[in-house]
Amino acid sequence: MFAASVGSTLWYLARGTGLVSIVLLTMVMVFGIAQVQRFATEGWPRFVIAGLHKNLSLLVVVFLAIHISSSVIDAFAPIPWIAAVVPFVASYRPIWLGLGALSFDLLLALVISSLVRQRIGPRLWRVIHWTAYGCWPIALVHGLGTGSDTRVGWVQVLYLLCLAAVIGSIVWRLATGWSTDPIRRSLGIGAIIFVILVVLGWSLVGPTQTGWARKAGTPESVLAKISGSNSASDPGSETAATDTSISTANAVKWTLPFGADFSGSAVTDGNTTTATVTIDGTLSGGAAGHLHIVISGPPVDGGGVRMKSSKVTTGPLGKPDQYAGTVTALTRGQITAVVKSTTGEAISMVVTLKLDDGAQTASGTVAAQAGS
Repeated sequence: MFAASVGSTLWYLARGTGLVSIVLLTMVMVFGIAQVQRFATEGWPRFVIAGLHKNLSLLVVVFLAIHISSSVIDAFAPIPWIAAVVPFVASYRPIWLGLGALSFDLLLALVISSLVRQRIGPRLWRVIHWTAYGCWPIALVHGLGTGSDTRVGWVQVLYLLCLAAVIGSIVWRLATGWSTDPIRRSLGIGAIIFVILVVLGWSLVGPTQTGWARKAGTPESVLAKISGSNSASDPGSETAATDTSISTANAVKWTLPFGADFSGSAVTDGNTTTATVTIDGTLSGGAAGHLHIVISGPPVDGGGVRMKSSKVTTGPLGKPDQYAGTVTALTRGQITAVVKSTTGEAISMVVTLKLDDGAQTASGTVAAQAGS
């Protein structure tokens, strides 16, 4: 119960801080444009706008740090730490998560270059600043593509308000001094209109449609968790709302023997006396399903553990825990396990793996046959 509560808290924390971050980033964009235009009034002098722009940039980094940390720590989706700064390396929704990492990198470049502006010079700072402004549209697409709340009405309104604020600011900037360069400014407004139509069109046929969770690149292991969830407070319930095509009706009985491909994550946690290796991923090819392996014991020099205990759960799509058992043999790169169903049906499995410790990923093959 405690683990479920923590997971749910982290899930909602990740979603909440993500939405707050896009609002703050929108404000950074608006104040940045106002600052470039040298906008000022008696109530809003230029130093106030500059201060707000700088402090909001720092604040959004704080919220993004919480957003990223809670997303990674939450075990519901396999997101490694490296995916926070290196785009497109995660197995979970790789494109959309990668865009989030790219946006974060650009924002860091914007903040750091502003803090050391006097040392790098105005020309280099200006180049970095213009490039970093790409973080807002990339963050917006990231939120639409990977967010669990894209189909929620008030969240859609929030995104539209953010879009309207930034677009309005850009149009105001282009319109100012229109007579000095009407052709290029007209082309700029035309490009903005085109981008808006593309983003809105994509969101209508993509993230807001049923089945987007699978199309976005959600691993089968996570989809299996979603389909097995019966609680409205479960961390995956909102994601399930975006993919109602996933249900226990999709479960298929395995035909033995089979050989399948495995792809997923491999995470090691622990201390100097006890370590736990958790391998979680999906089966495809000869059989479709989910495989979860936990091995605990003393750590071994050079990586890995000397097995003292283990747990294996596996099953076809829609029934990820249909079979449960233990590891019976462990050699470097190969795991042998025996699992049984609730009806007593036994399966012997040989899992051959290739681990990437840096990216915390695992891939390989699974050979299964009936009997122990």
